Amino acid sequence: MNQPSSVSSVNTARWGYIRPGLGRTGRSLSENNFAKERREWLSILLREIFQNALDARDISAERVEVTLRNHPIIDNNSFLSELLPDEHLNRFNQSVPHLQQINMMKVTNCLVVEDFGTSGLTGKIDNPELDGEGQNWNAFWFREGEGGKEHGSGNGGAGQGKITYFSTSGIRTIFGYTVRNDGKDEALFGASSFLRDYDYCNHKWKRDAYWGIWQEEGLDQRVLPVQVGPSIERFREQLGIQRTSTQPGLSLAIPAPKVVKTAYAIQITIAEFFVPIYQGKLVVNIDGVTIARATIITLADQYLSDKLARELHTCTTKGYRDFLVQAIDRSSKNEVVAAKIVESASKITEANFSSDQLEGMRSAFNSEESIAVRFPLMIKPRKGGAIECAFDVHLCHPGDLEMPEQAVIRRDLLIGEEPLGGGKLRFRARGLTLINDLELSKLLLSAEEATHLRWNSRLPRLTEYYRSGDTVVAIVRNAMVKLLDVLTEGDQKRDFKLLAKYFSAPGITSTERTKGRKSPNGTQTKLPNDIPSPNPKLLVIEPLIEGCRIRPAFAGVLESARLPLTVNVEFAYEGLDKDAFSEYDPLDFDLKDKTFAVTGFGYSMLETDLNNLSFSIESRDFDLALIGFDKNLRLRMRLKYEEAVDATLISAQ
Repeated sequence: MNQPSSVSSVNTARWGYIRPGLGRTGRSLSENNFAKERREWLSILLREIFQNALDARDISAERVEVTLRNHPIIDNNSFLSELLPDEHLNRFNQSVPHLQQINMMKVTNCLVVEDFGTSGLTGKIDNPELDGEGQNWNAFWFREGEGGKEHGSGNGGAGQGKITYFSTSGIRTIFGYTVRNDGKDEALFGASSFLRDYDYCNHKWKRDAYWGIWQEEGLDQRVLPVQVGPSIERFREQLGIQRTSTQPGLSLAIPAPKVVKTAYAIQITIAEFFVPIYQGKLVVNIDGVTIARATIITLADQYLSDKLARELHTCTTKGYRDFLVQAIDRSSKNEVVAAKIVESASKITEANFSSDQLEGMRSAFNSEESIAVRFPLMIKPRKGGAIECAFDVHLCHPGDLEMPEQAVIRRDLLIGEEPLGGGKLRFRARGLTLINDLELSKLLLSAEEATHLRWNSRLPRLTEYYRSGDTVVAIVRNAMVKLLDVLTEGDQKRDFKLLAKYFSAPGITSTERTKGRKSPNGTQTKLPNDIPSPNPKLLVIEPLIEGCRIRPAFAGVLESARLPLTVNVEFAYEGLDKDAFSEYDPLDFDLKDKTFAVTGFGYSMLETDLNNLSFSIESRDFDLALIGFDKNLRLRMRLKYEEAVDATLISAQ
């Protein structure tokens, strides 16, 4: 192997800690982006692991293989003492004085994550100032909010997901061993990302620290990985690393990790990464259980019940998995109906299809067969000319389906919270939006939040790289509902009996009989059960000329409420013979626009997104008004709220 002459032996590797000086201090906010989502920490971690491995796939590899396993640490392990000296653990304790303190005896195991068939952390290792494509070493270890995949067409690119590795460690520390495909060399490195800057020995220290070979001083100071000596061999042996010096890829050791339950990890993997595994792009081994194309159908039936799939906030039920397999195969074989080019979400109508196409699709849909449509559209990068792209929408209407099931998959990722707002199905159908086009994927990635669960058309990256990018996002987000409207010829009404099976009718449990004459068949009607009076409503909506006012329903009603109240209000312009909320189009209005104004008191804003306004009522003296709507259109509004039961104290956050 090529050995850089500037790198010393293992004995010179040490932890280096950094004084703040000028520049950013405080605590990282990246982790807060991942705290917003409904997924648990293990789901967030697995998504980051698999998407990074898929993005780093070597062009010569048929597939990417990822292994996860728990490796116990031998008592009195001297090598671990070198990696995690007492000073390092003391510094961690100083950064979290409000949490339970960690001592050396508690570091008893490591979570080992390895990927194979990948390129490793490529790029220069001795110049931390380099950025851009291919500089994955610097992006992984030294960057936040940007990375080597900036404006790429892969699965990730926000540059924030790697914080999940540190948050998985009980001491917020990781070690990485990589064999790099570009230099054919090895590199061993370590880093910590504490929650905040901290005080130690009467000085302030930055939250980031690095384990490696430190060189130079002052502005020229840098830290390099270990590349020679017995340290790498000891690292592989003591921490159970399977990678050899000839296998490119990345191996991570996460000391003192959170507990990973094998069965739960398998369930999450199947639910969120069914598509790349079924396509043969990804193979996952979790504590000896291999999930691959040949086994995923059987394992899914074994591990993932319909109830559990929904509890994981996915729609990968047994029926949907069968639908997904069929849809993937049809798209790969181009067995789709080609629509005319789409200019905006509101223009997805019957005019996009010929009469023969409409007749064939409606006949198949009414016969409970799946239909597949390829929608072409134009994207406009700020550099270069317009590019024609396309995405596929698959739909079917099984008669025994209990509730809508839909998903959006971009490349290999399940965009779990999409579609939002009016893009959600209100009709008992199965749907899939499949984005395989590289250029379209690149645009949508620019609109993706760090969690990769939803698109935000107001992200700076989108407007930085594209013109009319928000229009493209709206097309992809709403295409499924618009297509369903075409198939049902505008008769897509809200299904009020959708949940009827889950609610009992009054009187079905009563043992008493009514008085009087019997019915013709000789039976008597049961008496209704005692129906309790409804709880009084806490809030009411009053219409205004250009909006609405939200206030307590009557004086003193909030005195007995458990504050804070989390409130969400949804708005839509009323149409003709259709459900206004399901027909909402982002082009109608967006509450983030400057034309809308919120005034009042006793509340704090949580989120304003498209046609949803979320806020928290903090005081019993409360009033809120929202104006800015078109006074010439009829406005529909609906409100829901949730009382706090066990509010978390500020000091315990």
